[in-house]
Amino acid sequence: MLNDNEFKTQRDRFLAFSFASADLLLEIDPTGRIVFAMGATKALLSLDEKELLATDFLNIFAENDRGLMSVIQHSDEVARKQGPYLVTLQSPKFPDKIKHVFLNSFKFTPDGHTSISISQGDGLLKMMGLEDDGTSSKKIMDAKEFEQIIRKKLAERMSKRQDTNVQMLELSNIADFKKGLEDNSWADFVSSLGQIIMTASIDGETAVKLDDGKYMLLNDDASDETVLHEKITALAKKYHVDIPLDLDTRQITADPDALNVRETTRAIMYTLNKMEKSGLDQSPDNLKDAFGNFLQENAKKIVNLKRVISHQEFKIHFQPIVLLSDRSISHHEVLIRFDNHTSPYEMIVMGEEVGISPDIDLSVCRQTIKYIDMNKNRKIGRLAVNISGASIQNDIFLDKLLSTLKEYPKESEHILFELTESSEIKDLDKVNRFIQQLRKTGYAVCLDDFGAGAASFQYLQRLEVDGIKIDGSYIKTIMEKPRDATMVKNITKMCHEMDVYVVAEMIETQAQADYLNAIGVDKGQGWLYSKAMPDVLESL
Repeated sequence: MLNDNEFKTQRDRFLAFSFASADLLLEIDPTGRIVFAMGATKALLSLDEKELLATDFLNIFAENDRGLMSVIQHSDEVARKQGPYLVTLQSPKFPDKIKHVFLNSFKFTPDGHTSISISQGDGLLKMMGLEDDGTSSKKIMDAKEFEQIIRKKLAERMSKRQDTNVQMLELSNIADFKKGLEDNSWADFVSSLGQIIMTASIDGETAVKLDDGKYMLLNDDASDETVLHEKITALAKKYHVDIPLDLDTRQITADPDALNVRETTRAIMYTLNKMEKSGLDQSPDNLKDAFGNFLQENAKKIVNLKRVISHQEFKIHFQPIVLLSDRSISHHEVLIRFDNHTSPYEMIVMGEEVGISPDIDLSVCRQTIKYIDMNKNRKIGRLAVNISGASIQNDIFLDKLLSTLKEYPKESEHILFELTESSEIKDLDKVNRFIQQLRKTGYAVCLDDFGAGAASFQYLQRLEVDGIKIDGSYIKTIMEKPRDATMVKNITKMCHEMDVYVVAEMIETQAQADYLNAIGVDKGQGWLYSKAMPDVLESL
């Protein structure tokens, strides 16, 4: 047992450790009242420590973050840190005074006090463009964002042979419940409900809202479905509506032995669409059946796609890739475009799933050569043509591609290649031999979608390439998620040590571009610079 001096020394040591990583320490009781405060209360909230005591914990945060804070306050997670969360403090005295901070919480017992540490992280926030001029919220994502993030998460988990559950939730009487709420309570309820569901998902970021009362999330195999049900029920009771919420759930497992990452993602999105249109009862029972149904329902599209590719009834567009240091154009990526009503992404994915990606890639390459020939008097620069992971493992495709390049040697001088990770590459040695054959002939090769596939780092180790393009799902979240920012920074450093250049795609804001340039990323691509255009650009 510790004596008084040893206890004081240990207490002081833990307090010192806390302040070494935090600017403000708080403790809240089970009712949400602040019972202890120490640190930069004046700087962060314009209140001294005494004024902060007995204050409602939720009242020191911006409204958009109160749903998340309520979840943290009532969490029954014990002996486990929650966070860091990027949230916005708002002074109760001066509502216009806000401060973006990182927050962590810890609880020793389910019904005990919650310890909170708050850090400013001004340097990182400045890089993110989040100084004291906006608000922050952890919103549940839409379907497009959900598809991007689950592809990344599934790749990480399936590479480790981890099972992932797809959980569907439907509040069948949500319309009646909404009528019972006060006019100003609906937005707060939806926000708090979204935070509960988001927190229950893998890494707190793999959940999507389909419609009022319909949600889908990914969670761990060991997650307890009843806990989520209890939290939603407890939330509904706070609003004192006579009508209880009817919650229906269904859970299916993403089996890594049944489908690959791309097929699993497609099956989940198909299930999502079915649930949104027809409700939980009409959703598929398993993802393998969902993928089969997707192919069956799109049989006409598949026949049409084969015809379009064989007759080259498509167009190519060009999106510039710029040097981040001076915004000059490095080269353009060649992107396929179908008619105005057809998504290129969906058609390419479908082509890979039915085995015609080699035909697509070869047709795009031939159209690119034709474009170069027709514009031989212009400054076209270099054009990056995509090659699917499925195509580059096909011997017939390799022979046809090399023959095409040899047939048009002058035009082919403008071409480089991006190898996409859409399909898992099994024979890495064979593929690397082909890559080296291309490079020796003068064609640079870039590894696309880096970080999203199941074996990105293994590919970089085994495939000798000139560059990598970091998957856009990391770039889109780099401003909000320090972990993704750290990963991009470390990838960049590692690649430079291997004499490999780095491209970041999906750059949409100048803050993203400035941050990426600051950590050493070489090139950037995205709507900040230009959308894909029918012709190459000579300058921005």
